[in-house]
Amino acid sequence: MRRVKSGHGRRFLLVKRWCKQHSVPRALRHVFVFPAMCRHQRVKDAETSNLTTTQNPSTGLRLFRDYRRQWLAGDVAAGISGCLIMIPSVIAYARLTGLPPESGLYAALVPLLVYPFFTSSPQVIVGPDIAICLLMASAIAPLAGGDPKHAAALAAILALASGVLLLLGSRFKLGKAADFLSKPVLVGYMTGAALILAVSQLSGLLGLSLAKNDFFPRLIEAFSRRHEAHLPTLLFGLSLLALIAGLRRFAPKVPAAIVVCVAATAISVAFHLEEKGIAVVGAFPGGLPGWALPRAQWHEIHSLLPAAIGIAFLTYTEGILLARAFAAKNSYDVAPNQELTALGAANVCNGFFQGFPVTGSQSRTTINDQAGGKTQMASLVMALCVALFLLFLTPLLARLPSVTLAAILIYGGWNLVEFQAMKRIYRHYPGAAAIAALTTLGVLAAGVVAGILLGVILSLLTLIDRISHPPDAVLREVPGHGFHDVGETAGQTLPGLLAYRFYAPLLFSNCGYFSERVHALIAACSTPVRWLLLDAQAITDIDVTAVEMLHALHKELKDKGIALKIAHANRPLRALLQCTGLEGEIGEESFYSSVHECVESFQGAFPFPR
Repeated sequence: MRRVKSGHGRRFLLVKRWCKQHSVPRALRHVFVFPAMCRHQRVKDAETSNLTTTQNPSTGLRLFRDYRRQWLAGDVAAGISGCLIMIPSVIAYARLTGLPPESGLYAALVPLLVYPFFTSSPQVIVGPDIAICLLMASAIAPLAGGDPKHAAALAAILALASGVLLLLGSRFKLGKAADFLSKPVLVGYMTGAALILAVSQLSGLLGLSLAKNDFFPRLIEAFSRRHEAHLPTLLFGLSLLALIAGLRRFAPKVPAAIVVCVAATAISVAFHLEEKGIAVVGAFPGGLPGWALPRAQWHEIHSLLPAAIGIAFLTYTEGILLARAFAAKNSYDVAPNQELTALGAANVCNGFFQGFPVTGSQSRTTINDQAGGKTQMASLVMALCVALFLLFLTPLLARLPSVTLAAILIYGGWNLVEFQAMKRIYRHYPGAAAIAALTTLGVLAAGVVAGILLGVILSLLTLIDRISHPPDAVLREVPGHGFHDVGETAGQTLPGLLAYRFYAPLLFSNCGYFSERVHALIAACSTPVRWLLLDAQAITDIDVTAVEMLHALHKELKDKGIALKIAHANRPLRALLQCTGLEGEIGEESFYSSVHECVESFQGAFPFPR
């Protein structure tokens, strides 16, 4: 790319030379040289940043050093927009987890002040997330016993524990662990989470108190008590749901949550909805969160550990997927382990300031990008707006009907379901579709953490099965194009020659299957096999168990008068065969650069079909 051209470097050298020529004392030279030096350094930094945007992802500590004035307007606009979107959502998420409204604002504020100084992403905005809140709610609800203060302490402990786990993951370079959460597991989890979310809000939507917390018992209880529903609350909630859906459908750029909250509050004030039995949020304390060490019983902390592990795993997975998506969109890099550090630090600090676990927020990050946010300065602006709201504007929410938050959450749960991804999976990958469905069922029946673990285990078992029984083929001649896989898995390539391709590394988990397949193919040949040609182009690795198997196979074939030949052995595989002595045992002349070369050699050795 074009480098920044400037005379500042030349001016810096001229000023330095002039000071020497006129014998300016060293103590005073900095008065003349320092301004020129600063201008020169700024130009050098600009040249470096203009060369590429995909080199060396930096931490947020470079935010102020490399900040450009032209970014400020976009960052401020993005921060204000994100704050407007965030405030109704985080209050609704606090309600979902059984916490007081101010806890949602506390959980939003502190990470916005911490995450920017550790992250490698200039655009990701962190905060409460609906999926994390669902997992958290499933863990703390049985322990809190309906006590909001105790629930807040348990939520803070979850933030601390998950944050420490994330920091440990960063210390031990575990950034790649999130790759074990496959797409079917994520889709299954999100579908289950959406259903749990919808059922959890039936109490607010129907205007009645439900005793059951688990998915199926709560659904059954709500259905059996449907005649007790408070009709004005239900109708008002359904109207708000319709309004949100209409805004998202016909005016997607309009902040639906803000519009619904303003409209609901205005209607509540104008028509005195409280007097008609529709519950409102009520007054809650303002002010900034203070330092507090959360307290709980040891058995409660022990009970929260599985949820903390699941939250840490999900926090990082959602955060890094979001960071990678926007990095690809805007052509910069992110560092996975640096994101572990940033998310861990944000959650640990949140735990000490009355918050709960957070991760990257897709909605706020999208708003940040659309509004022109370029750096984490947008997060700091957002934090300032949240702090101002906590200090001066909390009374505005006192008359907000509670069913409004239920409507926002139900629609948010609907958006968790990835319908297009589900359609692709169910159409093209039936096995993956079964994993997604079983993960959803596990989430609904056994809980969020157990459902995710079930999905991960099923994914790993499927992977092991695919590695243990990979596809293979007997190569056939395609006239004019050489020898290729044409979809046949039996017969011979030529009379007396069997060319066999195995589509996987040879490992302890599949070498038995490889041996079985070779014996079965040889036994099925109508003409006695003279040469067995192994096309090794897809065999990228081989372990000690597979080497021992090849030793035994070669000896067995040799006793039967069958020569083992190998084609397309890549350099690392050839080196392994050489150092294990297998190359010398088979013979260097038995290695060929291509299947075609081996066939020609076979036809030269056996000119007549056998």
